[in-house]
Amino acid sequence: MKLIDKYQKTGFIKAGELLLTPANALEFINEIAERNISVLGVDLWYYINDQISEDPGSLDLSEIDDPQQSVSIAKQFITHNLPKGTAFVSLVLSD
Repeated sequence: MKLIDKYQKTGFIKAGELLLTPANALEFINEIAERNISVLGVDLWYYINDQISEDPGSLDLSEIDDPQQSVSIAKQFITHNLPKGTAFVSLVLSD
């Protein structure tokens, strides 16, 4: 089973991205770190009138070459810097 398949059960697909709650995204990131996969970005999603919309304030990590550094920054962002009202996050991965 692919890692994405495992986490698809805890989230859902919208606009071709796997949306996860911040807590589930952190679990996913921990497994990504074990596989040495880079996080290229963190996209934010929120509710507007019962509709889920993407927040343009995403985190771009595409310039970071070290997978562990990208994972660390993504975890820090999700844990401490999510804008108020963020319902879900999706991760852009290198692999």
